Amino acid sequence: MKIRLHVVVDQEDEAVVELVQNALNEICSKMSYSPSRLQPSLAGCMEFYATGELNEKEIDHLLSELNNDWDGEADDCQAYSFNTTMFHPNVYYLQFQSF
Repeated sequence: MKIRLHVVVDQEDEAVVELVQNALNEICSKMSYSPSRLQPSLAGCMEFYATGELNEKEIDHLLSELNNDWDGEADDCQAYSFNTTMFHPNVYYLQFQSF
């Protein structure tokens, strides 16, 4: 299945984005990343997208490692850091979709 992961990082710092992407690579090395950019609706944040093609077992593993409490269905879910445990301390928001 094709997957898309939207990641919002809580700092306007490319070095922090790179740290988050490196942590994500340790969980799943099959993803490609869009260029990061300032997040338009959140001051002081940056965002990027990760895409790839994963099987169901890989998706289950990815979701369990990224966050401990997703909202929504497994093929379209999201998580915020203020009430969950993220895979990296600088991740503010995640949205996962599979197609």
